[in-house]
Amino acid sequence: MRGRRGFTLVELLVVIAIIGILVALLLPAVQAAREAARRMQCGNNLKQLGLANHNYHDTFKSLPMAYSVTIQPNMSFNVQSWGSSILPFIEQQPLYDQYDPRFPACNQAGAQGLQNMTVIQTVIQTFLCPSAPPGGTRIYNGAIPSGAVPGLPTLTWRAAPSDYCIATGVRGAFANLAYAASGGAGGTRHGAIQPHINLLFANYMDFKNNNLSNITDGTSNTILLGERTGGGPSFYAKRIPVSIPAIAPLNGGGWGDALNGEHWLSGSLYTGITSVPQEGPCGINCTNMRGYGFHSFHNQGCQFAMCDGSVRFMSQSVAGLVLAGQITREKGEVIPNE
Repeated sequence: MRGRRGFTLVELLVVIAIIGILVALLLPAVQAAREAARRMQCGNNLKQLGLANHNYHDTFKSLPMAYSVTIQPNMSFNVQSWGSSILPFIEQQPLYDQYDPRFPACNQAGAQGLQNMTVIQTVIQTFLCPSAPPGGTRIYNGAIPSGAVPGLPTLTWRAAPSDYCIATGVRGAFANLAYAASGGAGGTRHGAIQPHINLLFANYMDFKNNNLSNITDGTSNTILLGERTGGGPSFYAKRIPVSIPAIAPLNGGGWGDALNGEHWLSGSLYTGITSVPQEGPCGINCTNMRGYGFHSFHNQGCQFAMCDGSVRFMSQSVAGLVLAGQITREKGEVIPNE
């Protein structure tokens, strides 16, 4: 009788090894495809937010305030953010109807302040980049300390994250380095959207004219919004979480958070953020600390919504002058081609 021939152990091990090699070769391609899909969705979110700002402009003849602070003579106060202003324009009218813009969203503004805070704790997918850590795990505790704005008491709140923020302007070490070869960092370095601060009926900081017509550098050359991984409680040094509890509440990582509208880029070191923040030449993907850098979990760069409604990917190795020139709205830089 002829015996039945099966696989030998060696043959089986060879087959398993070949399958393992094929999986190892295929896995990076699958991961790259998934990241490409996440990046596309992230860009679509930025597109929607950019269009929402344009629709707001069409309705009110101005872009929304980056944030607003009002102190009345009776010492009543109000603090609002750009994110809550555009809710009706991103198909969130029912949520906006629950929000009363006459009151800030915080623990210190009575029952209506608490109701508004409940609203800004709602996770909205349009404000979340799929490449970032899960948004539902990044609800964080924010704060503005007493005296940060004259007459404003300490404010505290909880907020759902936003992975996108305003580009308010360029300053500090980043500005000095970016403009070193082109005459220095003088002149106006404001971004497209600015705040309005009204103290006791005196305009402390008045940029009410957030008009597209004020963007004299051209809407296609000026950033409206950029990626900056939001939420909390950690900062990121590149992609490594860093805990700095003393300043974590100041990061402005929520869509309904007024601090999200204050992001004057001063850059960071290429190694990322440290417990004592240091300004430097890196503007993209070194840290997500407010004022120190744009940040994403995409490979090699971040996406930006431009003032003309387009979305642009910018490399983390982009020259400082190129990034700075696309943040400012009226400085008149000649931006080199890259």
